[in-house]
Amino acid sequence: MDIMPRETSEKSSHFPNKESRYQCWDSRDKFWECLDAGGNEEVCKELRNKYIELCPAMWVKHFDRKRNYLVFKEQMKHGYEPLDSTRTKEPG
Repeated sequence: MDIMPRETSEKSSHFPNKESRYQCWDSRDKFWECLDAGGNEEVCKELRNKYIELCPAMWVKHFDRKRNYLVFKEQMKHGYEPLDSTRTKEPG
């Protein structure tokens, strides 16, 4: 059985070694700490860029989804109200 070569247009990927994984997780944790401290995407932009640089794209996607879920879960614990209370009713 012959193994087909990877298409040249496909991005080659490999599993990061221990040091690369540590750097990825550390950059993710620092970015999340910035957000948890009240920072927004703009304030934490440099940390986000480092996180994206050091982590495989699929990991970034996974970690971002995980953080969104954890934030949502925490909000639900405290009786999260999906509508912003500062909104005004639209005339109707």
